[in-house]
Amino acid sequence: MSYWAGALRRLFARRTSTPKDGAYWEKQAAAFLRSKGYRIISRNVRMRRGELDIVALRGDMTVFVEVKQRNTDEFGGGSYAIDFQKRHRLLSAAKEFLSREGLTQRPCRFDTIIIDTGKERPSFTHTENAFEDDSR
Repeated sequence: MSYWAGALRRLFARRTSTPKDGAYWEKQAAAFLRSKGYRIISRNVRMRRGELDIVALRGDMTVFVEVKQRNTDEFGGGSYAIDFQKRHRLLSAAKEFLSREGLTQRPCRFDTIIIDTGKERPSFTHTENAFEDDSR
């Protein structure tokens, strides 16, 4: 087996064998939101302009939730990863989603859930209305 074939096999095996990848933590975040009374309507929504981790309803509010998991706060932690470009992609994807689903008349907001897994027990930090449309 060539070096590259072995490296690709190891990379693929690592990605598929770990139960605690991004999808795992997004599922945990969805369960966390359900426990707070949110109704999850969609997960991992892929739009032309980006991906939405979780779309939920809370009363009459449509809530778009970005989930970030980090082991350490090195390099700014999870919230640091939601920079201007990421917010712009999320806003574009959310607008596309609202239009596609006919929900443009409903109020909406953007939340984040930062999951710290660097401790013995993971901790969830939910920030409601974490950012607004700052692309104007």
